[in-house]
Amino acid sequence: MIKGKIKSLGEIVIRVNNMEIMTEFYHKAIGLELIRNSAKFTFFKIAEGNAGHHQTLALFHNENATAFGEKLSDINSKNSSLHHFALEIAKEDYDNFLLKIEELNLKSTTEVFPWIKWKSVFIKDPENNIIEFVCYDENIQE
Repeated sequence: MIKGKIKSLGEIVIRVNNMEIMTEFYHKAIGLELIRNSAKFTFFKIAEGNAGHHQTLALFHNENATAFGEKLSDINSKNSSLHHFALEIAKEDYDNFLLKIEELNLKSTTEVFPWIKWKSVFIKDPENNIIEFVCYDENIQE
């Protein structure tokens, strides 16, 4: 039985066409810590995880096969089942985060989710994957 055994999110993997541009974006613009980098894959630390395993974002070059040995062609955000992924930020960093996004000339949109007291900023990476930066704000009224 898996229920109750999962400790945290371990890894998100995005297939990419241009490793260099995508690695630079997630490392320099977003500020994720680079763990390992090569022509075929890049790993970033998002946060501490469980029992020594970091919560990780990985970029896999599109020529890599899946865990089931499948080769995927025509990698792009419009063909992906990935709607978006979210990274949590602190409420006190939210306004500065919006300023940084503007400074980097990144197109963004914001949304508030009163039912769960979240406020979010959405941006796109260089290959049009949507990233949500979300924080909990107890002052949001439902």
